[in-house]
Parts: sequence; C-alpha cells; structure tokens
Amino acid sequence: MFIWPGSDTRKRWVTFFALLGAALLVVPTKAEPCSCEWRGPFLTVVAEAPLVAHVRVLRHHPGPNPAMDALVLEVITGGLLDSGVKIQMGDGMHCRPGMEGFPVGSEWIMALNGPGAKPGKGLALSHCGEYWLRVQGDEAVGNFDGFQGEQKRRPLSELRLLLRFPMSRHKFKGRVETGTRFQQAFGPGFQFVLEPRPTGWEIVILERNREENLARLTPPLHFAPNPREIESWQFVPLSTACPRPYGAEAGPENPRTFIFSPEVGGRIDGSKANRSVIPEEVEAIGRFGRGTFTIERFSVGPGSNGCGLLEWIEFSVQLEWGL
Repeated sequence: MFIWPGSDTRKRWVTFFALLGAALLVVPTKAEPCSCEWRGPFLTVVAEAPLVAHVRVLRHHPGPNPAMDALVLEVITGGLLDSGVKIQMGDGMHCRPGMEGFPVGSEWIMALNGPGAKPGKGLALSHCGEYWLRVQGDEAVGNFDGFQGEQKRRPLSELRLLLRFPMSRHKFKGRVETGTRFQQAFGPGFQFVLEPRPTGWEIVILERNREENLARLTPPLHFAPNPREIESWQFVPLSTACPRPYGAEAGPENPRTFIFSPEVGGRIDGSKANRSVIPEEVEAIGRFGRGTFTIERFSVGPGSNGCGLLEWIEFSVQLEWGL
C-alpha cells in the first residue's frame, strides 16, 4: 500500500517537477528548414508582393538574422515612406535567398514581402519564386515569364509599364455639344478628353499631373487627315464651297482608331528629342494603348465657311491599355 509522504516531502517533489517542466520549455527544439514550391517567374509572382522597388544594396549584416541595407531608387508599385530600407535575407529557416547573391553596390528590381518571406513587421525577400531581377544599365535581367532557370533581358522602361499597367479595358458612351468639353476618367490616372476646336473636337488622352496628349502620335502624322481630329467638313458632301485639308475627299473612317502611351513626351518624342519619331516607337505606343471612337449620331447646322457646323455628336469609345 502506497503511503503519501509528509507535507515537507510533498512540497519538495512539487518544486522539483515544476523546475523540470520549466527547464523542458526552454530547451531549444530542432527547427525545420524552409521548404516551398517554386511559384513561378517574376511577372507571375509579382502580383503577390505588396511592394515592388528598384533598390541598390548598400551593406550586408551577417549573423543569425542576416539582412541588407538598401537604398530605394524608385517605388514601382506599392507605397513606402523612407528611401532607406532593411531587407531580411536567408538564414536557413525562412524562405529567403542568401545575401551572397546580392553584392554591395548591385541594383535590383525586388518584389518584397511575397509568400514565404515571413517579414514580420519589416521587409523580406522570398525565394519561393523569381521575386527579383538584376538591373544592368537600362535593362533588367532575370526570369520574366519563362521556365525555372531561364534568363532574359528587357528594357527597364518596358518593365515599368508592365508592372504599373496590367492589361485592362474600358467602354463608355457620351454626347457632346459644340464648344463644350467632354472628359471621362479611366484606368490608373488616365482621362479621355474631347477638346473643343473652332469646327469640332480633338481626341486627347491625358495622364494625371501631365498636360501631354498621349495620343498625339497617332498616325498618319503628316499630309492626311488624322483620326483624332473631328471636323465639320468630314460630315458634309464633297463640295467646292467647303475647303478640305490635304486635298482630301473624305475624312477618317468611322469608327476611328488611335493609339496612346505614357511614354509619349518622355522617352518617346520628349522635350530633349533631337530627331523625328521612328516607326518602331509608333509601334511601341500602339502595343501599350489602343482606342476605338465610333460616332453613332450627329447633327450639322449652318456654318459660315460652307462646311456647316457640328452641333452635337453621340459616340461610343472602347479603350485597351497595358502590357
């Protein structure tokens, strides 16, 4: 028969087991190293990252919690208040790459805090996919959209457009009367505008905080009526009483098509341009943005120049932009 020990002995045993339990709690257990599947190339996984930035590596911080100091040269998507950041890197436990592949002074496009990075309250770089691209001059190098291990090059300007403007579409209808302005916002900071002219309107695409007409390089650029220009003479029968520019017998076809890009007035035909626009640049504009303007109904009233006056038009617009 078991005889329960006295109260003093009982207290000693209770104290012993309490200390033993506490000791077991602080004994380190073996941590499992990171394991994650490859989630895809940069343009696939970038949507999973809340911050995409162009950074330059300033210094390394080795040790049990390795990290890099980096200077943010440009925030491409997302928000950031400081130009200096610390990026947590691989320690064998978290799913992050090692610092040795990111030498001091090198520049990168990084998609930060993606799945697997486990950043906590800071920033971290995941290696569960292609979350970074090397910057070399004005190009980015890495796996944009291929199989694991593939490497390609792309101009940084094109990459910025890819990241800022994913492929999108917008449709709307409207009506405008002579002498008045029509505008319709679309996409991330764009506006479609019908700017009034003495005998009609001009199609204009604007970007927030800029006055540049992003559609002004819509062809034809010379010696023929441009589809952006909506003029009274285009809606009346051929007559010697109505003067027509370029000797044209008719105006642009309906529907009218135009092109636009935020690079117009910047990289393409900007203020420092010292040559005419080349066909490859016009093609690049068209790859980014395309519009179709269809005049559904209109009214031409009497005018002073024999061409009459466009009193109003009703129209529909289809816009497609992004890369």
